[in-house]
Amino acid sequence: MSSRSLRRIALGVAAVTSAAVTSVGAAAPATTAAPALRPIGHLSEADALWMPKRTLGTPLTATTTAAATGVRMPALTSASYKFSSILDGQPVRWNPCQAIHWRSNTARGPVGGLTVLKEAVVHMAALTGTTWIYDGASTATPSTSYLPTTPSTQNKPVLIGWTDGTASDLLRGKPAQVLGMTRTVWFGVDTGTQKVAATRGAVIALDRTDRLPLRGTMSWSATTLHELGHVMGLDHPSDSHQLMAATLPAVTDLQSGDRTGLLRLGRSAGCVTIPGV
Repeated sequence: MSSRSLRRIALGVAAVTSAAVTSVGAAAPATTAAPALRPIGHLSEADALWMPKRTLGTPLTATTTAAATGVRMPALTSASYKFSSILDGQPVRWNPCQAIHWRSNTARGPVGGLTVLKEAVVHMAALTGTTWIYDGASTATPSTSYLPTTPSTQNKPVLIGWTDGTASDLLRGKPAQVLGMTRTVWFGVDTGTQKVAATRGAVIALDRTDRLPLRGTMSWSATTLHELGHVMGLDHPSDSHQLMAATLPAVTDLQSGDRTGLLRLGRSAGCVTIPGV
């Protein structure tokens, strides 16, 4: 079980230049060069959600869901939640003031799978104060190649769907205990004094070879909520009782630590404004 790691995408450097128009014979006025905005970006390593190891017939112990209260921003570090990427003291996240579009590929999923995905997205939207818009079905395979590779002011729709290791690099070579994988990408700028970025794309690959119930503990509903937590910017915490734990716990919903972390990733944390964009 490995923790999430990030690697930098080489995006090059864009220089900002300015020009002054002067009358014939007039001396050019002195100008102050604008600071260069250097594009930055990260493509995350895929996050694996593992099925717990247990003896057949041994019940799992459930915990009680408790909603986070208050609007004060939580700390950057905690045992019960963890952020995938932190830039200049702020978690990298979607701009919650911009709608997040999403699409589904349920052709190889269970009957009723689309309803489960929609329920999970509605729940995540409510918890984070974000707006999600369903753009319909897609034939694209949930894989790394779906993600954008160049900076843009627009978000690419999040793709959620069932696939397998033969079709998707995200599941290729993974053990049977892996239920799903999520990968995200963010882009932003480095002004020289500040680094600001926003998530611009995400893909969730659910392993179609796993036979899970639609709802309840150890279900596609719980798995999808976990993966959506990664989409929003949460990583695996050390607290194994949280739904965002690397090994799926016996809970059906995001727990108190998960929800506390989401406070710093949703609308309550304000809009994300990228200089020069």
